[in-house]
Formats: sequence, C-alpha cells, structure tokens
Amino acid sequence: MSLQLHAARDDDYDDEMDEVTAEELQMQEIPVDERIFQEKWNEVPYKKSYFTYTDAQIREKWDYLMRGLKVPYPSADYMRAQFKKYPFMSEDIQNWDGKDYEELERRYLAVYRMFFSGDFQQAREEGLKLGAIGKIPSLFSQLMYAIYLADRQSTKYMMLQDVANQAEEYFDEMKAAEGDAEVAPIVATVKLGYAYAIARIAEESPVPVVVARRYIGKIKNSAEEVVEVMPEQPLAHAFRAGVDAGIMRRVGKFTGRMTYGARTTTVEDSFAEALEMAGDIPIVNYEYANALIYMNRKRDLNEAISYLEKAMKIRPEFSMDALDVMYSYKRLQEVRLYALNFRSFRKFEKLRRKFSKQTDRNLTSIISDPLSMDMLNNPEKYVLPERG
Repeated sequence: MSLQLHAARDDDYDDEMDEVTAEELQMQEIPVDERIFQEKWNEVPYKKSYFTYTDAQIREKWDYLMRGLKVPYPSADYMRAQFKKYPFMSEDIQNWDGKDYEELERRYLAVYRMFFSGDFQQAREEGLKLGAIGKIPSLFSQLMYAIYLADRQSTKYMMLQDVANQAEEYFDEMKAAEGDAEVAPIVATVKLGYAYAIARIAEESPVPVVVARRYIGKIKNSAEEVVEVMPEQPLAHAFRAGVDAGIMRRVGKFTGRMTYGARTTTVEDSFAEALEMAGDIPIVNYEYANALIYMNRKRDLNEAISYLEKAMKIRPEFSMDALDVMYSYKRLQEVRLYALNFRSFRKFEKLRRKFSKQTDRNLTSIISDPLSMDMLNNPEKYVLPERG
C-alpha cells in the first residue's frame, strides 16, 4: 500500500508552541546527576559474544569497524609518535609509566573490545582512564547507551550533556592538531561526539529552548568544522546533512533557509557523499530516511521507508551498527504511525514530544515498545515512576 497520503504542507508551522517553563529557558546546560553512572546500566538485547573479538581480530577488522569514523588503529608506534608531538594526548592516562606503549596498546584494545561487543558501562569507565584517545570508545559507548538503551528521557539528556561537556574540554588543546592528517581523525571524532550529543538533545527539545540555548548555531558550526577537519569521514558528511534537515524539521524550509542557512541541496549532496563513501552503514541510511521526511513530509515517504528497510537488512558486525539496525525497525513503526494517522507532521511531532516529556520515556530506546496512538492519546497511562 502506498503511504503517500495527504499531500504535505509546508505551512503547518503555525503558532502551536510547546509549553516551556522559565527555568528551562534560563538553563544553558542540563545538570548532570552523577548517580546515573553508578547505577547498573541496561544490557544490550543481543548476545555480546556475537561481537566479542580477540586482539588479532580487532586489528584485522579495524578498517571495516571504523569505516564511518576513520579513527586510526591505536598501535604502540602510532601513540609513541603522536604523544611526542601532542603531549595532551598522553595526559590523564592512569597507571601507565609513560614508556610501555605495547601495554598501552593492549589496554586500548581491551576498551574497544568492550565497545564493539556492547559492554558500554565498562567501556565508559575504562576508557576514561586512558586520556584523549580513550575518550573515543568511552564517550561513544555513553552515546550509544543514552540514545538506544536508557529508559528515561531525563537520563538520556544528562548522559548526552555529559558527553558534550567532556568532549569540549579538549577543544583548545586539539586546535594545533587539526591540520595533522595523522591526528585529524581523533580531533574530528571528538568534535563529532560533542555535536552529536547536543543535536540529540536539541532534536526533541521545544523550539524556545533550542533558541535560548543557541543549540542550532553550536550544532551547525560544529558540523561544518568536523567536515573541514576530516572530509574523508562518512559520518561527518551524514551529520552535516542531518543538521540542516533537522533545522527544517523544527522551523520549516523557508525559515530554516532564511534564518539558519539550512538548504535541501546541502542535505542531498552531503548524504550522497556519505552513501558513496560507506553506503553499508545503517545510521547513514536511516538518517537519510529521516531527512527526506523532515524536508518533504509525505511526498517522499515511500523512498524514506525504502532507506529504513535497507538499514534494517544490513548485517552488523559490532554494537553500534547492531543498535542502529534495531532502531531502524522501531523508527519505521513511528513513520507508519505518522503516515496513517496524521495530516500534520507538526502535530505528530508535538504529541511525540509531549508524550516523552510527560512520561519521561526515551522514545529512541530499542528495548521499549514502539510509539502507538494509545500512548499519544493517553500519556498518563505510561508515566514512569519517580526515581528511587
């Protein structure tokens, strides 16, 4: 059945506004309750053994597993050379004598093994002990958990804010390394982690909050910086495209273009590059599906669905791809809910945000039920109990 129902209108950005409090508008950053890192995290919904690799297997598969981020393999020789050029990279490494790089390589591989398998809480904890390079598996483990496994929206937001806070600490020190081809992937990936975290908060926050916290400028500038630092990174191009599409999602094409410089050509061109570089990455496909809906509503719905279905069929070889594949299925259920029950994309989005705010449920969690009309119409039935 064709889901191209009810021609979409670009004028459904009327005076409907989400309710926000004065406190929300004054708050520039989300306060982080450290207890969220001490409690036991939810487990991934698959056997970790599927993606648990030996050191030798990680070396062999590295280029494929890092095809999206292009992060260099953390060999002893690589670290020995880069630490000499950029001392900040060796700072904050715990229990290391500053000489045994082979031991340090083994420690990095242990953390990446946890990240690849989906042992996110331990990967975060151990990665934080390994300085700037350890931040990558650590913070991306936290990103994956926050987006796909946290039960609560409030927990998700705090974890994302914490990722942004930690990444931002390195911005000044990384400046000198931006033009170094050997270190640029590290710089770009840390910056991408920052921007991605902020973007995931902004995409579900009320527009007045997005404006008050200057999210759009922060995200758009960061997206451009990442592509400039690392043009060979597929996820950088996909993120830049997703940023412009996300702006159109919230304020419409006209306001997005005139006020924020968001353009459909940027979305199409950047996604084309990302898909050409690494068309087998699930998140690139499902984010392109989202972009088509954000830009054109129901006009390109069948094409959007085809990209979600493509993402669902990709065989994952590590945690990040596995969770992206699972979320593609859940997102498809939401898209169908919108297509079959709503004329206005704006109204669907507003009800979706209202449900999440009222219930504190994380709608991108792949371990919870897909959104339904009963949830949207009766959010009071789905409110999570207060934190213990």
